[in-house]
Amino acid sequence: MLLIVSLGAFLSTLAMNQILPLLPFIMQEYGVVGDKVSLYSGLAYGGSTLMMAVFAPLWGILADKFGRKKMLLRASFGMGLCMIISSFLQTAESFIILRFIMGLFSGFNSACIALIAVNAPQDKINISLAKLSSSQISGSLLGPLFGGILMHFFDFRIQFFISGCMLFIIFFLILFYVKENFSPQLKQQNIKLNKEKYKFIFILFITSFLIQYSQTFIGPIIGLFISNLIEYKELATGFCFSLAGIASAIFAPKITSLSSKYGEIKLILFSTFFLFICFVLHYFTYTNYVLFCLIRFLTGVSFCSIMPNVYSLIRKNIPKEINSKFFGYNQSFFGFGAFFGSLSGGYFYNIYNANIFFICAGCVISSFLMFLFFKR
Repeated sequence: MLLIVSLGAFLSTLAMNQILPLLPFIMQEYGVVGDKVSLYSGLAYGGSTLMMAVFAPLWGILADKFGRKKMLLRASFGMGLCMIISSFLQTAESFIILRFIMGLFSGFNSACIALIAVNAPQDKINISLAKLSSSQISGSLLGPLFGGILMHFFDFRIQFFISGCMLFIIFFLILFYVKENFSPQLKQQNIKLNKEKYKFIFILFITSFLIQYSQTFIGPIIGLFISNLIEYKELATGFCFSLAGIASAIFAPKITSLSSKYGEIKLILFSTFFLFICFVLHYFTYTNYVLFCLIRFLTGVSFCSIMPNVYSLIRKNIPKEINSKFFGYNQSFFGFGAFFGSLSGGYFYNIYNANIFFICAGCVISSFLMFLFFKR
């Protein structure tokens, strides 16, 4: 089950994120010009994440009642259908609207996490979540490389069609190969948490928000920096952005396995501080493509252990009967981070240009300080 769910998580995030740093070029293909390019790019990416943030708690509650597998099937089919429709659109405005609609069918990743957290053997939960998170991160960050190659050789609408087909493949893999041991809970469990646990879980949610905000702040506009440095901008952008995914795929299981020795909180603190340094270094390397790629790789190393340890802490502090609901809440904060990050990144790029990397660094160090002073 872990293999199929991890493959599904990888393919879904690959399909959904392959256009992230390429959005400025897609908007230009639609005929958008000037300052509107960065703003429309942020709206296109942020639209789906906003709707995901709004509806993720609902899908989490339904997953606790009716099963995580059903949520995986709903999300993969709905998103796949939207991607297929995207390949026929002719205007940037219609594309942005459909991205908002696509967000309604979100909840795939949170359902994956809840499914593995509840069904994995107790002694293998941390490493299972690390592998799953590694698949998600790798898909989201390798997606731009895949998308850059496709966009270089084909019309960008081909990307949407292929992404839709990938999501339908996931639908059938889960339908036929994932077996869930689940007893429907037609009555909501009346489980209470103490005040300290609520406070700690809220800190985890804020951490998810700030980390995702900082990542997506530069996501839709990173291509605008690289287009000034190198000729083949689509390929170069996809490759540079995906280096973080390659680093995550290599290091996530190894770094996360250290949680049994040092604890999840210490790993989160170390990783967020390292991520802060990486965002500062972005500013000093953005005029050199090779050095910028190196920093992107190091960013992947620093980022890869944060979310698996956040998931692990949520699982440890929340009863399994309401696990999906709280993973849904976390996904909601994650989605709001992605929405506000992508939207404000597109806006502030036109004002501050490369100084936006310091805004990202500020968000990450805020997360570090919050964990440092309010950890349990």
